[in-house]
Amino acid sequence: MNNTFNINRFGLLLKRQWLDFGKVYLGTLVVLTGILIICYWFLMPSTDRIYFSDKNRPDLQFRYLLFMFLGFFFTSIIASNYFNNLGQKANSILELMTPASTFEKFLTAIFYTSIVSVCSFLLVFYLVDLAFVTLLNASLNPEQTAAIHSGQAKPAQSMLSEILRDQTALRYFGYNLISPFTVTSIFLLGSIYFKRFHYIKTAIVVILFTVLWVSLTFYFMNLMIADTVWIGNQYWHNDSHIFLIFSLVALVVTIAFWITTYIRLKEKEV
Repeated sequence: MNNTFNINRFGLLLKRQWLDFGKVYLGTLVVLTGILIICYWFLMPSTDRIYFSDKNRPDLQFRYLLFMFLGFFFTSIIASNYFNNLGQKANSILELMTPASTFEKFLTAIFYTSIVSVCSFLLVFYLVDLAFVTLLNASLNPEQTAAIHSGQAKPAQSMLSEILRDQTALRYFGYNLISPFTVTSIFLLGSIYFKRFHYIKTAIVVILFTVLWVSLTFYFMNLMIADTVWIGNQYWHNDSHIFLIFSLVALVVTIAFWITTYIRLKEKEV
């Protein structure tokens, strides 16, 4: 048996893992869809209370916060439940005895927790958002419809269309593409590192680490720039450069957590 990678065995492993993990995934996806619909139902402005932003479009800024929070919770819950069987003796034996290499098991975990979960969240969010935006545009009163036809106002757009049409939003969205993979890599490691209460323990560690990191960053920055005047290179005054640095750091952190997860999985099998 090839202990590194075999495409046929990898395909069989994907099917086998879906039979077990698919139940958790589909259940979480249904709950996510229900929460999205409820949030849109209550937060979507009615036609008589629509506030037009400076772009002459209905102001639907609540969608961005909803996208970030629900995206974080959905992807983190999916990743945190993937290796939970390894914390139970009876189930861990079956998992470890699965006739597949460690690398194949690791790739399967990345496929389901990062690719499938992220893509499915984006698809569900887009469909729900598009449905409510279409419903909002269809329920505009005659005065609002006339304003749109005359060019004084514009119809509501799906969040994806807004991002694609706004170069600034598109650039920031591009910088944050690595973020969901960073989240899933952290919680995937937590699912194999902790034996019980994977999500809670991982979340506590993430919060503590984030607070410590932000506090130390601000402390040392304040130490270095206190009572000083910035001269010379203006590199750090450009927000694009700052976002780029954060994206590169997130990429390095993601790869580091994936490597650690692979090593931990290999240790489990030994």
